[in-house]
Amino acid sequence: MPAPVRKGYSTLQIGLHWAVAILIAVQFLFHNPMEDAWDALRDGCAIPAEAAFGANVHAIVGLTILVLSLSRLYLRFTRGVPPLPEDEPAPLKLVANGTHVLLYALIIGMPLGGAAAWFLGVAPAAWLHGLGAPVLFFLVLLHIVGGLFQKFVLKSNVLTRMAVPEK
Repeated sequence: MPAPVRKGYSTLQIGLHWAVAILIAVQFLFHNPMEDAWDALRDGCAIPAEAAFGANVHAIVGLTILVLSLSRLYLRFTRGVPPLPEDEPAPLKLVANGTHVLLYALIIGMPLGGAAAWFLGVAPAAWLHGLGAPVLFFLVLLHIVGGLFQKFVLKSNVLTRMAVPEK
């Protein structure tokens, strides 16, 4: 059964969106300690004390992002989401939809790959996880620019509906 058409997001959907956004920023901040810890493990050395805390934060936050993202996806399919503006040009709709699909793929796939590398020692997963980071960074920037473009150039409510819950 398809999810109903909505005019806005729920408070929970908005909260999950911003929680994941903040946690992704944390991941970028704790990237270097995790990389240092991974390099040490790969080289058969002990994890440096200065990297251990950051590596643990990175792993825990990554798993938290996975759980929250799966929750977001569940809500997306069961509660529904508001449609893109009807008068939005088709190429912008394509970019918006493609960006969302790729963002979901990365915010679910990267924690899975990171966990496979960190907890199971699957080196190719670490390599793919590392490739995903700059792609995720670019997509997050594109997502932000798209929201600002909607607000200030197209004068749509797309940005507002991720701040004000549907009543």
